Amino acid sequence: MRIIVRTICLFFGFILIAVPTIYAEAPAKDNGGKAFDAVFVLDTSFSMSTSDKERISAQVIQLFMDMSEASRTRVGFVAYNDRIVATQPLTSIAVVEKKKALKQKINELRRSGYTDMGLGLLKGAEVLAAGSSTPSSQDQGRLPFLILLSDGETSFGSNSHGRTKQGSDQDVSAAIAKANKNGFPIYTIGLNHDGTVNQTELEQIASQTGGASFMTSSADDLPEIFNQIFASEMRSVLVPIAGITATGALQEIKVTLPNSSMEEANIILLSEHPLKETQMYFNSENTRLFKSDKYSLMKISNPQQGTVVLKFKANQGDWVKINLLGSYNLEAEAKIAQDATIKGQPTAIEAHLATPGATTMLKDDAVYTALKAELVVKEVESNEELRIPMTNTGKGFRTDYVFPKSGGYVWKVMIDGPDFYRESSSSKVSITNLPPQITESLNLNFIKEDGEIKLDLAKYIQDPNKDPMTYSLQGGVEDKLSTALLGSTLTLTPTRTGQTEVSLVATDSEGGTVTALFHFSIQSKYTIHKIIGVAVAVLLIVGIILYFWLRPKPEFAGRLEGYFLNTASGTDIPVKSWPLTSFPGRQITLLQLFRSLDVNESLSESEHIVFEPGKNGILFVKHNTRCAVVRGKTPLLRNKKEALHFNDKLYITFEDGKTEIELRYKAVKPTTTIYTGDNSQHSA
Repeated sequence: MRIIVRTICLFFGFILIAVPTIYAEAPAKDNGGKAFDAVFVLDTSFSMSTSDKERISAQVIQLFMDMSEASRTRVGFVAYNDRIVATQPLTSIAVVEKKKALKQKINELRRSGYTDMGLGLLKGAEVLAAGSSTPSSQDQGRLPFLILLSDGETSFGSNSHGRTKQGSDQDVSAAIAKANKNGFPIYTIGLNHDGTVNQTELEQIASQTGGASFMTSSADDLPEIFNQIFASEMRSVLVPIAGITATGALQEIKVTLPNSSMEEANIILLSEHPLKETQMYFNSENTRLFKSDKYSLMKISNPQQGTVVLKFKANQGDWVKINLLGSYNLEAEAKIAQDATIKGQPTAIEAHLATPGATTMLKDDAVYTALKAELVVKEVESNEELRIPMTNTGKGFRTDYVFPKSGGYVWKVMIDGPDFYRESSSSKVSITNLPPQITESLNLNFIKEDGEIKLDLAKYIQDPNKDPMTYSLQGGVEDKLSTALLGSTLTLTPTRTGQTEVSLVATDSEGGTVTALFHFSIQSKYTIHKIIGVAVAVLLIVGIILYFWLRPKPEFAGRLEGYFLNTASGTDIPVKSWPLTSFPGRQITLLQLFRSLDVNESLSESEHIVFEPGKNGILFVKHNTRCAVVRGKTPLLRNKKEALHFNDKLYITFEDGKTEIELRYKAVKPTTTIYTGDNSQHSA
């Protein structure tokens, strides 16, 4: 009897868990949150009285309805022997009355007659195609599938009703064609109670429609079949909680809900006889209880992380098995987390879980804690697949992958946990080879007398894909140097001075090339010494010139006092005093001095009598006039610069022969008022 309990549990695991994976392999389809259409084709011939003595198939269908999200599930069935016994079109189980009526019809099915598998399979395909091809079904994106439970044989006995084996086989082919046309898979379970199961027929039906086929010779084989299904196709895992022998009294068991991200938590109690009493203690307002002869099911919608306390009472000696199946409305999303994917360089790939249609990733740390993820990369050309473990960041997964060569790749991320599994959509990426690149200047200078020089070409040429490179010299023999190439080392021996070029080609492992043209300037160290000597001499001369050009220039010091001894106009002009330090620049004319203190005599030649500062307070004077200019008793020649020291006197008789002035050069005393440019008199 315990085998029956395991059979129900595992058989349901196949139906509920394997079905979503039918569509998971198609990258463009995302079944998260979508609705399902399930049609069961049941063999109700007399031979099934032995193959399914405990009517497990009926219990499995009822359990499927109880476990499914009622608002998103429609169920239909076709029962057949050598004719169609009963038909139920796709019916929503969201309405309680319809769900109960559907269960009742299944329970009332009787085993009799012979077997016409083609007839039943084609009818089931027609029922599923008719229900899933309606506009409303297509708009909702419903995902249809069909389950065939049969031994794969067709036997008419004496009541063929005009049917033949050939006709039944034609119906099988028609059912396969209809499944492929309408895009739904057929799963087959072969019940081989007497060793006559037509395994080839059942496998062909499944393989030609994208489904899978499983065989069993007895109920004892079913657990292993479903273990294989769990290992390869699960999206949610039926987690065993406990197996208990009933005492006949009220017993307690605790069930831990590992996180708060379940859409539904289904707690299943399977027993040989109906449970007498079932109690559940958990803080939730949305719980439901379903019961049958073989199981009790407690469904909690959107439960929070915590512990559920179950209490049950069963017949003494009954084996009660408790399982938890969490339904997660989550899908895996993955992306390349950088702008460019370059061969040979690490590519960052990230993945996380998210609710379908949501704009943000799942942030439930308790979910990620128990999860592991793998990056699955398949090279299209070789079909070689590689799996790389990803790092759990607590909020998702991340890894760096290096695409080793150019070509097409298909990659996806598989996330695996103790109670569910998800797989991201497959993504395609095309990797191209980048040729080697020149990364350093190829203009190089050598000294002939230094002799042999070795160049590491890897310093000047690099491959962005990190590919190994080979090198080859191009062109003829150079007359100014000899060359030798070994691996990535280019050896050069200068023989003459001058300019020359060496060309070589770098080739990566995939044939990408770049031509490098080196420009060499070969000089003699003696020539360089001469150049250096000339350069030093030039710099020295320039330095001297700059010194004299940029050295500090003397500024005006002292003051001039002017005494007009006579004027052509007869005007009596008072003594004038010019503080020279108040005049900017390094040169001033006598005319400028006159104008600064409003001396208005017509003495245009005074513009050509010029004063310049010298070192240590010396004042230089020079004139280019016909005036008589005398320093002390020494006449000043025309265009000759003469020095005035403090207390020297300068006598000037202007060209009119009448106007005379005596200029006295004196030091400025500390109390001297500095000239500001107004018309007032200034005195020491």
